[in-house]
Amino acid sequence: MYKVDINGKKLIRLSSTRFETLNLKERYDIEEWIEKTPEILGEELLIIGKELRLSSGIRLDLLAVDKKANLVIIELKRDDSGSGVEWQAVKYTSYCSNFLPDDIFKYYAEYLETDEYGAKSKIEEFIAEEIDELNKKQRIILVSREFRSDVISAVLWLRDYEIDIECIKLKPHLDPENESLFVTSDLIIPLPEAKDYIQKKVTKQKESKRSGRSSFSLEKSHLPDGELRDRLINTLQRQTRLTPRLIVFLDIISSEERVFEREDIKSELFKMGVGENIGQCGRYLSGISQFLTKESNSHLRQVIDFGSDNGALGERKNNYRVVPQYYELLRSVLKMVKSNIENEEN
Repeated sequence: MYKVDINGKKLIRLSSTRFETLNLKERYDIEEWIEKTPEILGEELLIIGKELRLSSGIRLDLLAVDKKANLVIIELKRDDSGSGVEWQAVKYTSYCSNFLPDDIFKYYAEYLETDEYGAKSKIEEFIAEEIDELNKKQRIILVSREFRSDVISAVLWLRDYEIDIECIKLKPHLDPENESLFVTSDLIIPLPEAKDYIQKKVTKQKESKRSGRSSFSLEKSHLPDGELRDRLINTLQRQTRLTPRLIVFLDIISSEERVFEREDIKSELFKMGVGENIGQCGRYLSGISQFLTKESNSHLRQVIDFGSDNGALGERKNNYRVVPQYYELLRSVLKMVKSNIENEEN
């Protein structure tokens, strides 16, 4: 690593050193740095616990939440990863996987020295997902100046089995002129250049595995209007808890001839009394989306277009719209079904 002397037009080589040599500690120095500046790990993280001791006696170095509402277990080693750090982190993560959102709010409230409502609000403000997505998945970040080859081998093997685990090298460098300390952070597993590729590959592999046994599909039927109408009526007269929500959903997206984003629909569902809060409306919309992609509902996909976050079957759906040629047909079906419901209630 070099420092640039702009005026002298030269590079000044910084000396690579060890934290131990500088008498810097894992717990009282490195952990403090990362707690206060988690971006050094290459992304936005919300630290929600430090030296968190669980009922089992396990003590976590740092616990965080990422933007996707995943719980992130951060395990620190000073200069040498040692052997078995990956298994230690996996064990910690197995405990954390059982945390309910209320458990997380409690731990974060203790960390902030505030109440659980305030802790929940801060997490909701930070994440880009619904709060009910909190801790649906877990990640591991291992941090050390150097990693032993057996640890590297084990981490690569764990990633092959879809364990989200990363290795980051945190290296100290000294400026010989004024003895200033600099720290670099390098993601070595997975390589940054390959990270997007790996994620897309995993998504594709999951989709491929599902396709052989899945009861879900994106295929559309090509029914004539009369038969399509009958299929829609039968679907909307099913005696299930989903049916009233599906009717309201179809009312919303057929109210205007345009594309409706997921957030628009959630807000409208809430206004129409479908859910007690926006989060619950989001869960109901997810249930409707899953129903739309059932193999047996190709007639619904003939009438309704939608996209997904990454174009994959299992991804969250968005951008719903009624296929233009079926607006009037769908509206007439909804009018008839709602009229039948009103007559039955009276």
